[in-house]
Amino acid sequence: MISTVRALVCVAALALTACPQQPAVRSAGVKPNVLIIVVDDQRIGSLSVMPQTRHYFVQGGTNFKQAFVTTPLCCPSRSSIFSGLYAHNHGVINNSPGLAENLDQKTLVQYYLHRAGYRTGLFGKYLNKWRTTQAPPNFDDYSFFSKGEPYYRGNWNHNGNLVSPRMYSTTYIKKLSEQFLRSAEHRDSRPWFLYVATAAPHGPSVAQDRYKKAPVPFWKGDPAVFERDRSDKPPYVRQDHASLAHGRSVRKRQLRSLMSVDNMVGQIIKLLHQLGEQRRTLVFFISDNGVAWGDHGLRGKIVPYTPSIEVPMMMRWPGHVAAGRSDDSLVANIDIAPTILAAADISPSHAMDGRSLLGHHTRRSSILTEYTRMPKYNVPTWASIRTDAFQYIEDYNPPGTKVRFREYYDLKRDPWQLHNLLGDRNTANDPSVQALSRRLAQERSCAGSNCP
Repeated sequence: MISTVRALVCVAALALTACPQQPAVRSAGVKPNVLIIVVDDQRIGSLSVMPQTRHYFVQGGTNFKQAFVTTPLCCPSRSSIFSGLYAHNHGVINNSPGLAENLDQKTLVQYYLHRAGYRTGLFGKYLNKWRTTQAPPNFDDYSFFSKGEPYYRGNWNHNGNLVSPRMYSTTYIKKLSEQFLRSAEHRDSRPWFLYVATAAPHGPSVAQDRYKKAPVPFWKGDPAVFERDRSDKPPYVRQDHASLAHGRSVRKRQLRSLMSVDNMVGQIIKLLHQLGEQRRTLVFFISDNGVAWGDHGLRGKIVPYTPSIEVPMMMRWPGHVAAGRSDDSLVANIDIAPTILAAADISPSHAMDGRSLLGHHTRRSSILTEYTRMPKYNVPTWASIRTDAFQYIEDYNPPGTKVRFREYYDLKRDPWQLHNLLGDRNTANDPSVQALSRRLAQERSCAGSNCP
């Protein structure tokens, strides 16, 4: 049930200084503007090159220290952001053709906001494999791509016209977002919803000219990168052999492409301040998934381990969201849509799996993460239970019902997931697999309030 919006902290517009915590009361009928900024493949630990983003969100908003995507793949994750649903409920289980276009548009946050009178805009990446010639429903203004990661040119649908912009894509997205905001504010009584989604830092992670040789902080790797014995990991993990050098190369390219994203965030926020809209705008920043930098010898995403499923996620709304706060509760991409609808006092007609993060939100004890195999990759269908203390993972044989491999990590003692307690041949330290497996089977078919 959508909860009543209650504020925690008052924040001065640019000073980012927290005032004493008091409940905030919004005038009846006044709905907030909503801005979602989604980056592509940014993992945790990569905000060091984004000082403007950190200043705005971390100091002026709430930084979620345990934020996860429920499926670590572009299209399912974005569908979960829009719908507040797990992939097994919204149906976009991976990036396969046809799935995005079958997504029920009447379950999406932009549908509800558009019906409520919001002016809506989409600039950047939409849903993978969505036909470029087909307009995205429930958006008044848009310019999007849905294939590849075009840092320059590419095929975009700009309000019904196919274009191939010459300028760097992050700059192009920034300019269109600024035009949308200026146009939307001509009539201030109508709230707006803006969805901004960059290609960066997804591979090939092309840096803008001004950042091509920019210095990035040195990275010495982490224990997962130097994992020597992977005999307790499933076969697909043992078959990959990404090195520290590979991880450093990917990381350097990603960080340089993120410098342009930071500039975009700074310019958009500066414009919000100039328009006098900072205080009445709910803003989210999130990545659609993480990516491995050689952790466990892996490259890419779609795996159940921390670098793939844990992402930067931050929220800001002065007077309603605590400023300068680090929230260590388990949150996920499925919580964004319920939070937005709660802020706008809109009750959805369908049950959402996520929950509002406003006010004193209910802490969840666990989160479900899941992935359904795509034929082009050798990563099998898997699902996992993630808590503060442990992660239990099952890999499945096709069609995704019979368990073929299990993993269990004690995250308190083994945060880097180096020691699979179910793969060490020491049964004395094994958890109750039967109980965990039953629980996971139930969660894989959960819906609404029955979901973790």
